[in-house]
Amino acid sequence: MARRSYEHTKVQRQGKERDQYMCFICGIVENTAEGHHMLLHSEDGPAMIENIVTLCKPCHVDYHAGRLPVTFYIKDIT
Repeated sequence: MARRSYEHTKVQRQGKERDQYMCFICGIVENTAEGHHMLLHSEDGPAMIENIVTLCKPCHVDYHAGRLPVTFYIKDIT
């Protein structure tokens, strides 16, 4: 996997700070929370704060493994 750009990691940090490190799915607050792209980065989702949601590590893993029936709906940000 290619290294992510500074802008990408900056936007993820800003999203986590906006959400006060609270997981969008389970509500837990952790300083190890992760920024998740609703329009996936691997599918050319933009590095914009409007495309970031905060997830705790377990929810992030479960989401990508298909174990969480979550659908993200966002405004057109492209």
